[in-house]
Amino acid sequence: MKSSFLASLLLAAVLGAGGSILVAHAGPAQAGTAGVSGDTVTVFVDATLGFRKKHMANQLTKSHAEYAARGYRYVDMAPYNENGDLVGFFVTYTKQ
Repeated sequence: MKSSFLASLLLAAVLGAGGSILVAHAGPAQAGTAGVSGDTVTVFVDATLGFRKKHMANQLTKSHAEYAARGYRYVDMAPYNENGDLVGFFVTYTKQ
């Protein structure tokens, strides 16, 4: 548990260095849901950086491509709003 948490923090620091993608490993409770295997990853794609029309679409496309190259497939996406403003999306991938 502790090593998984540390690995998640390290991966978040590496991928989050660009400021647009943060990673957290999903716990066993989420892994038990229908259609999701034990090796799932939830990624937060930040919508607040850039402020351009196509910024979110480009960031989501980049995230999908990066995880597909690592052998993951898209499972689900949920928007995150704060005070009525779009902050970003939580995107879940699972290992194929």
